[in-house]
Amino acid sequence: MENTQTPPDFFVYICSRNPIATWTIEHLLTSSPSNWHSRAWLPNQLLIVPRGIHILLIDAGSISEWPEAVRKWTDAGHRTILIVAESWESGGAELRALHLGVRGIVPVTRDFIQQLSEAVNFVAKGQLFASGDTLDEFYLGSRRLRPRSATPHLSFREEQVIDLLMKRFSNKRIGTVLAISERTAKFHVCNILRKLQVRTRRELVDKYENALDQDQSA
Repeated sequence: MENTQTPPDFFVYICSRNPIATWTIEHLLTSSPSNWHSRAWLPNQLLIVPRGIHILLIDAGSISEWPEAVRKWTDAGHRTILIVAESWESGGAELRALHLGVRGIVPVTRDFIQQLSEAVNFVAKGQLFASGDTLDEFYLGSRRLRPRSATPHLSFREEQVIDLLMKRFSNKRIGTVLAISERTAKFHVCNILRKLQVRTRRELVDKYENALDQDQSA
């Protein structure tokens, strides 16, 4: 991935009930560059934050309501890194988390501190951080299930957008997941509707699902 310059100022929030995980995160943040600002955060905390880049580190093992917290945080235009158990990725959980809006996934392994540091810097630059297989599946895997008759002449970016449209994502949320602006997401959505000759997102979903059924029954 392209290595762009780290933004000059960003905020990191910790949401974990695991004292060991919290201590590790705080230790990492206090020894990191001065442009990291660490704060505690609770799932029911109001999203009143200063301007800038905001990254939430949330522990999937100790915060059962993390999916709802991620959704609210993402809808507010912020970024999330999920801390998970080493075996958590089984069953496609990592892929589902990325589609939910998580920007980074860090398993608690012997390399936890190093990986978390890399994840924060990647996510701060607008990049995704997860295992290579998970990222490949996130960007490319769904193309294997795409009905050929429903998606003629779509660009790679439009294919990414249509996957999120099928999950009923808003333009803002599409932009957050793909690290593009809401305006750019809307531009891609309009192009997709035009190319597929439909007027609304609802018509797009119906067209896609009908074509998928036909391809699977062929």
